[in-house]
Amino acid sequence: CTEGRGVWILKPSRGFMFKQWKEKYLVLTGEGSLLVCRDAESPPDQVVALQTNCESIAEGREILDLPRLPPGGRRDCCFALILPQNKFLLLLSDSPDDCRWMSDVLLQP
Repeated sequence: CTEGRGVWILKPSRGFMFKQWKEKYLVLTGEGSLLVCRDAESPPDQVVALQTNCESIAEGREILDLPRLPPGGRRDCCFALILPQNKFLLLLSDSPDDCRWMSDVLLQP
């Protein structure tokens, strides 16, 4: 990954019911893909082609079943990328302004 931003992402771990937040690094490519990386030097763990694989973006207040947030996390700093087949990528930024900025950038055609 190259230039990007750090965010928290909810990832499944240790079985079906348990999930935990992991800090990840996001990069938005010029081709419109979102790369999810462990850190700035790591290759992507996940690639989301936003125009074809992102059905919508939900803000924190729209997420009804929001899991417990990490320490310092706030609902107004969350948003979710709604993906096909009832999957989603739940993201948590450091501030509401960062959250709004990332949502706006991801929503651009």
